[in-house]
Amino acid sequence: MFTQDKEIIALTSMVLPIIGLCELGNCPQTTGCGVLRGTARPKIGANINLGCFYLVGMPVAVALGFFLGFDFEGLWLGMLAAQMSCVVTMLVVLGRTNWEFEAKRAKELTLGGDDDDVVVTKHVGDNEEIKEQEHKLIKPETKEEESLGHGADLV
Repeated sequence: MFTQDKEIIALTSMVLPIIGLCELGNCPQTTGCGVLRGTARPKIGANINLGCFYLVGMPVAVALGFFLGFDFEGLWLGMLAAQMSCVVTMLVVLGRTNWEFEAKRAKELTLGGDDDDVVVTKHVGDNEEIKEQEHKLIKPETKEEESLGHGADLV
């Protein structure tokens, strides 16, 4: 757009459709990461991104760009492969999420939990009291929840 160099214009126009597809893949991938972050599981989203971009995208980009003759277009196809693998992995993880457990966990994490919570009253001085809520340890109910990143978190 800002150059008169015909080679740069040709390279850019060749990869623009691939870049557009990358952006279409970026939307659900970013949304999936946001959902994982919102369910207090950012580590899973970070691991998915790390794995997909470095274990899928980079090898595909290097192979296509440097060894299979796709050059600049191959680098962007590697990025597209990373985005698509991210989207698929996020959909699998979110599809296997136990949303009832997550709703209960969110309620507990925001201290809106059951009446089972214990309120401890401490006497500080003359006629002064401080009320504190005693926190409990949330543990996953099944091995599947544990494998999806529902480790023991302190509320």
